[in-house]
Amino acid sequence: MRKYETFFIVDPDLPDEANSTVDNKVQSIVTSNGGEVIAYTPWGKRKLAYPIKKRTRGAYVLMEYSGGPTLVAELERNLRIDERVLKFITVLLDERYDPEKERERREQAAAKAAAPAFEEDEESGKSVEAEGEEEEMPEDFDAEEQKDEDEE
Repeated sequence: MRKYETFFIVDPDLPDEANSTVDNKVQSIVTSNGGEVIAYTPWGKRKLAYPIKKRTRGAYVLMEYSGGPTLVAELERNLRIDERVLKFITVLLDERYDPEKERERREQAAAKAAAPAFEEDEESGKSVEAEGEEEEMPEDFDAEEQKDEDEE
């Protein structure tokens, strides 16, 4: 399985219902062809670098997904046909992608982010790192020198 990223620009003048229809259609193409949508991030409406199909603004969307090469061909074919999509580009991110390893990595990252980085020691009132080590400044650190360097 491979990991891909498709960036596409949708007509900004579409109503919200039509935008959600495009979103659902693109995601259903990925899932119906044996792929898995990893991340779907609408970036909002922005000014285009140059006019495309007489439009100067566009609704940007970034989608990360996993699947095979036939999935990409089918997705791009549908994006080419859809008049609501102004431009698109697909990039291969990873040749050998394992979704199970990615899920484990994300769960570990989420667990690490949920754990407090510092805890307050009840007796001394000092901030202590979660592993139990106190954070100390080096002996040669001089706060006045640091303040002078910051001002320059």
